[in-house]
Amino acid sequence: MEVILDSNVLFSALISGKELYLDIFKSLKIYVPDFIFGEISKYQERIISKTRLQSEFIFFTRQLFSEITVIPRLAISQQSFEKALSICHDIDPKDTAFVALSIELNVPLWTNDKKLIDGLMGKQFENVITTEEIFELTVS
Repeated sequence: MEVILDSNVLFSALISGKELYLDIFKSLKIYVPDFIFGEISKYQERIISKTRLQSEFIFFTRQLFSEITVIPRLAISQQSFEKALSICHDIDPKDTAFVALSIELNVPLWTNDKKLIDGLMGKQFENVITTEEIFELTVS
């Protein structure tokens, strides 16, 4: 299964340090827009302050990112980006790149952001999956 990974799910995985996330990441084909690096930089101190030992965190982060394919903005069509912006502008514009990548690749957006999910569903964008649904599909 392929998914677009939203920042909130990645942050949850990084903070938890749980091997379960690594197992799930390995079982999926995961894409993120390069925009995610700005989000990581913005919240880096908060993420690190909530994690385990620094050395374990660095190792776990490397493991997670070895399972993620980063798609640069220039690989997302202007049409997909504009459609995503029209959907996200009044929900959360910061999610535009993730929704644009979902539209571009026709792959579900994996998010736990309730406001985003409700907003997308309200605009008939239903290509969304939650962590709970991912766990149901991947954890035996």
